[in-house]
Amino acid sequence: MSRRSASSDPTALPAVTAIILCGGRATRLGGIEKPLADLGGKSLLAHVTARLEPQVDSIVLSVGRNSAHYAGFGYPVVVDDEPDRGPLAGIASALAVVDTPWTLTTPADTPFLPSNLVHALAPSCREHGAAVVSAGGHRQNLAMLLDGKQAAALAEFYRAGGRAVHRWLVAGGVDEVVFPEDGFLNINTPDDLDHALLELDRRCRRPND
Repeated sequence: MSRRSASSDPTALPAVTAIILCGGRATRLGGIEKPLADLGGKSLLAHVTARLEPQVDSIVLSVGRNSAHYAGFGYPVVVDDEPDRGPLAGIASALAVVDTPWTLTTPADTPFLPSNLVHALAPSCREHGAAVVSAGGHRQNLAMLLDGKQAAALAEFYRAGGRAVHRWLVAGGVDEVVFPEDGFLNINTPDDLDHALLELDRRCRRPND
């Protein structure tokens, strides 16, 4: 489903599909479906999609076993072929349905994604075929922008037995693009949810953040 208007501008970005990774077990949140956890009256996933929709052309949800929980969001849902093999399995499964030149990947537990995420990653992606986020002094291994060639290389890495995204990133020398830490607050624990609620309140009072 299209999210941006077509442009004849030769500097415009290629079409982008966002793969939102909804798999994994939220053991520190009582085993709930973490993307469905409530934050200020909206699920974490709803916050993520709201941040991404203006930036991409389509969205695909990569999920574990409970695909029925995500049907109501209105996006294509792809079930991991091997849901117990980590997020790379989810990426590889979802890549099979991506038909845009570029692919963005991001976890579903980062509700404050930057509004310039795609545009900030784009220069490195244009030059090198891939770019990954760095925030708070740490590489955010699941927040990447890939062109078709690098997306295919990542899928082949998985088929060849690779299981850790960070190993592929390091082996390929993928460019890291630095972002403010607060855009990549991950929700893993009840304390993280409390922190995120405070951050949400601050952003509501300062809507340009």
